[in-house]
Amino acid sequence: MKMKKFASLFLASVMCLSLVGCGGSSSDASSVGTTDSGEESGTESVAASEAESVTADKENAGDVAQGNAEVTMWTFLDPANTSNGRSVALSQMIEEFEEENPGITVKVEPQDYTTMTAKFLAATATGDAPDIIWCARDELCGVLDAGALEPLENLFLGEWSAEDIADIDDSYFRFGERDGQHYVLSLSKNAIVVYYRSDLLEAAGKEIPATWEELFDVATALTGKDETTGIDRYGLGQAFSAVGSDSPLLANYFIDKQGDLFAEDGTANWANEIGVAGIDWIANAIDSGITPAESVNTNGEDMLVEFQSGKYGMVVGGAVRVPTIRDAVSYEPKTVQIAETPGGCILDGWFVGVWSGSEHKQEAGKFLEKMYAPESDQKWVELGGQAPVRKSTLESMTIDDSNKYLQVMLDAFENGWFVSNEMTYSGWKTNLHECIQAVLGNNTDPMEALQTAEEQFNSSNNR
Repeated sequence: MKMKKFASLFLASVMCLSLVGCGGSSSDASSVGTTDSGEESGTESVAASEAESVTADKENAGDVAQGNAEVTMWTFLDPANTSNGRSVALSQMIEEFEEENPGITVKVEPQDYTTMTAKFLAATATGDAPDIIWCARDELCGVLDAGALEPLENLFLGEWSAEDIADIDDSYFRFGERDGQHYVLSLSKNAIVVYYRSDLLEAAGKEIPATWEELFDVATALTGKDETTGIDRYGLGQAFSAVGSDSPLLANYFIDKQGDLFAEDGTANWANEIGVAGIDWIANAIDSGITPAESVNTNGEDMLVEFQSGKYGMVVGGAVRVPTIRDAVSYEPKTVQIAETPGGCILDGWFVGVWSGSEHKQEAGKFLEKMYAPESDQKWVELGGQAPVRKSTLESMTIDDSNKYLQVMLDAFENGWFVSNEMTYSGWKTNLHECIQAVLGNNTDPMEALQTAEEQFNSSNNR
């Protein structure tokens, strides 16, 4: 017993260390959910033998027959939240699933999205992990390296037809692939975009900006006192707090000008003239008054709330938030529209898989499949305002002014930038935000700040 306990603790230590490197694991709490862990009996590690796994599955089959199989899931969504469209959609799926599968219940334990994936990795070592986990994009590499997820081919994907696969096959689906097997399905696909108010662009006689020069020009035109509310409005809202903010425009600048944020060996490629020019663009936005100076300490949530109140003509944020923002604005909701950032969007999202050490893998797989079913995709779109994950759903939709933002999201998914899942890229957003803060707040030389950011990223990711 002591040796078994020691082994579990040792594995937990290895996994925690793996949150920093990816020769065998990962993590990035800076990208992308907090409460109780799942109630699991026993302390079997993820590395349990195949024979033990088969025995557990047989025992669980008996549990289902007795009507006491409970599938736990960690996500940032709360089915009890009736004011959030995505939560409402999830609640309806759970209700339908439990009616369709007597004897199986689904227990959602809402988590803090910033720590959820790292917490899951730690929980796998002690046997306390949930049956289903929503993994952050930047942290998926470490989860896969740890062997913490069950291949979906073992649960349901192996029974899908070629037509079924083709309906969901895209960059997000392929992102969760390792050695010919798929370990996750993507829900809540996201892209970092430019939000704008169409009424203000029309009044200023401006078109949707597509280049850095146009973005600056439009932001300048939208800066001034709002004639209706009297609010001093800034043309472009940006948020540089290292906590609670999406990736900064500096990341888009790198991708536009050099094609990637990282070199082929996974090291940061930031301390160069392109990086300096990107920081200069941001500094000029503040110096010219189109972005407020307090943005250096503003987080993304506060910025979006201020956009809703009319403080900004444009802001940078996650496209998945469009329905929520429209519900909260003090002006005409349909004027809230989105556009791709210059050079293309940073892609983000959540990747949902089944814990390989789960005692209820088959039941968990059934619910994951339910969340991805055609009728569920309709709920995610209609109730949650998300872009569809199935091509067949898109084909059945009518795109008009009320939902044309979905087409922008779909275009972004096709053209945007994904970090690789072959290595960890932990903390890069935080590193870039802190770099910008050093320049704007402490007058650090831009090249020096970029060099420090590179060193911090490379060191924390064992590059």
